[in-house]
Amino acid sequence: MTSVRLKVAVLYNAPVLPPEHPDAVSESDVVGVAQAVVASFEAQGWDARLLAASPPVVDVLHNLDRLAPDVVFNLIEGFGGSTAAATHMTGLLELAGYPYTGSPLEALALCVSKGRAKCLLRGAGLPTAPGFVMELGASVPRWDWSGPAIVKPDAEDGSLGIDQASVVLDWNSACARVAWIHATYGGSALVEAYLPGPEYNVGVLALPEPVALPIAEVAYESVEGTWPILTYAAKWSVGSAEDRASPVSCPARIERELAESMAGLAVSAFKVTGCRDYARVDLRLDGRGEPIILEVNPNPDIGPTAGWARALRASGRDYAATLAALASQAVERARATGAPLRAPDLGSRG
Repeated sequence: MTSVRLKVAVLYNAPVLPPEHPDAVSESDVVGVAQAVVASFEAQGWDARLLAASPPVVDVLHNLDRLAPDVVFNLIEGFGGSTAAATHMTGLLELAGYPYTGSPLEALALCVSKGRAKCLLRGAGLPTAPGFVMELGASVPRWDWSGPAIVKPDAEDGSLGIDQASVVLDWNSACARVAWIHATYGGSALVEAYLPGPEYNVGVLALPEPVALPIAEVAYESVEGTWPILTYAAKWSVGSAEDRASPVSCPARIERELAESMAGLAVSAFKVTGCRDYARVDLRLDGRGEPIILEVNPNPDIGPTAGWARALRASGRDYAATLAALASQAVERARATGAPLRAPDLGSRG
């Protein structure tokens, strides 16, 4: 892998939600992450530049062409307010010939739908909670498992659309929650069995072979009248009651056998869904204490204070050196496939 200092464009999606929007905090978080990534490269003497992506898409390509980076550090989580558009932006990087970090568009497209990803994971023999996806206008069936269900947006991340009302005890409540998700987010809803056990996050790093980082546990504190789930407030409202009730412990204090089982599941899920470079796999124990995969996040928050970076440091790895290794690996990957290291000038494309 090359040790040459590269010119890096740190690409992220410019926030579009107004500050008063309830989901604005999670959307704007990527700005701070991008700034931290640039600062990390600059501290090593690399030439790193911030590049905010906002419509029209042709401007993004022109700005990339002007920067002419050796590699794009891809932090895109959406485009123009669409989460699914992260896939399309990554596809443009691919077509334009820029080496880029992170998962390829195929993995992003698959994992943007929690329901589709669950189907693939189950088909590969990996454990997921029973559940089903509710498209707009469809009638909610009665579930065939015992116990509560949890209802969440199928194609959003960052705990968007998840609060204490997400856990439902009966069919009527499920119908109401599905309708709320359809109206609020305009996409499908995922209804799945609520798992009563502890919740864990497993970061995966691939340089190039995927390995599981130390496991983190969301160590929920018991609060009467609430469900132990990672709500939007728990994730984004720092200092809130739900934030204080969901501290994270990394490395998790768990038995070695359970840790090895979850690490193996995380790496298997990483491979099955086609992830690359880094990802995070969320799991929860069922009523029998067996680990179950909740979802695969191929584009997790890798800011220095986020869970993935916390697990990276717990493994003894250096944050800045790892980012540099990921950028270098992207360039070497492009060279190995014969891809151009820089896109041609847009002005010559007629």
